[in-house]
Amino acid sequence: MKKPYEGRRYLVIVNPVSRGGKAQKEGIWLLNRFKKLGVDYEALFTERGGHAEEMVVKWAEDFDVVVAVSGDGTANEIINGIMKVPNAHLKLAMFPAGTADDFANNVGYESRNREQSLRAILGNAYRTIDLIRYDHRYAAVSFGLGVDSEIAAKSYKLKKLRIPAYVYTGVKIALFSRRRRYHLRFDFDDQVFEGWALIAILCNAPLFGKFIRIHPEAKMNDGVLGLTIGREMHNLYGFWLFLWAVMGGRHGFSRKVSYHQVRKMRIEFRSDTFAQIDGEVHQFPAGRSIELSVVPRALKVLVPEESLKKRKLPFVDREELPEPVQLSLLGPGEEVAEELREVSSRTKDRVEQFLLSTGWGRRILRKEEREERRSRQAMRKKRKGDRRREREEKRQARRAARSRRREEREKAQSGAGKGG
Repeated sequence: MKKPYEGRRYLVIVNPVSRGGKAQKEGIWLLNRFKKLGVDYEALFTERGGHAEEMVVKWAEDFDVVVAVSGDGTANEIINGIMKVPNAHLKLAMFPAGTADDFANNVGYESRNREQSLRAILGNAYRTIDLIRYDHRYAAVSFGLGVDSEIAAKSYKLKKLRIPAYVYTGVKIALFSRRRRYHLRFDFDDQVFEGWALIAILCNAPLFGKFIRIHPEAKMNDGVLGLTIGREMHNLYGFWLFLWAVMGGRHGFSRKVSYHQVRKMRIEFRSDTFAQIDGEVHQFPAGRSIELSVVPRALKVLVPEESLKKRKLPFVDREELPEPVQLSLLGPGEEVAEELREVSSRTKDRVEQFLLSTGWGRRILRKEEREERRSRQAMRKKRKGDRRREREEKRQARRAARSRRREEREKAQSGAGKGG
């Protein structure tokens, strides 16, 4: 039986510094499994900001799936690259390896479940999601403004601590520091908001910052975006609402918070403002304006098959459209570009060296050797058991045949006696 990944070509992009450098180990684990399974793949490690997008634009047209071994920032780069590639069949798959992994969590991946992610990457289950478009670029989860982005910017130096760094910086700003104030103007669906805001998040998904349900009703495939506006308020009151948001998105009771659904909107920055776009921090100067809109059914994402049945995930029931036939007339190229083959070969050599030269890598290889040994032993036991059962069945068949012959002789003898 043909496996789903047979005949499929994968481009794996690893951000080795994501999650404080632990993403490199995640990528090496995945590439080692790909090699063992005989998956057709090429692998690349990013070297700088924006590198993932460049690699996707340059090489992904000849592949079927791009796998992001990273967090939300590099996944965002890969998505922006995919949106520039004229390949109607190209899909994104995630191997979560970031701090928050908001995108992966929202579409149904479990951040620390390697085997589940591997099954999703090699499987056929997928979702078609909307995207947020801004200034000819795209975001998958959120476009946030205000204090959350300020916290992210100020915790950058402590980024290796991951989630605790954000908590520490947030508590420090809320209780002990004087934060910035943000003057914004939003125009959307014949409505206008203008004033001072603590936070404003344009959402394509409800889960934000790993634990916060900033807009509980946001869906990733309904053709609209959720907008949550938190007006200017005292730091302590804002911190209290934040705790309610962590507890399942229950902050909507406050008059300082409002929910909206939008398809298009315009933002004008009346003050210098921090922004966080899919986990990456930006800063917009006063006087800048941005047009934002939803792009319905923009991207296909491979997901764990069991996630399709989870009602709590942010999706509306909608039948997936068939692949566009008119764009599939020109299939992917038969040969991988020589430059890509060379770069990928260096990455694979780096993986091999890591596996052979580090304690963690050697443990992986020893574990695989033990599993292969156990698998061979189990196969030998199974064959031995099959042979034993076969011999026993033959013995029983011979006994049954002898018993039938004996019964036939006895019947024949008794019949002859009666006849005499």
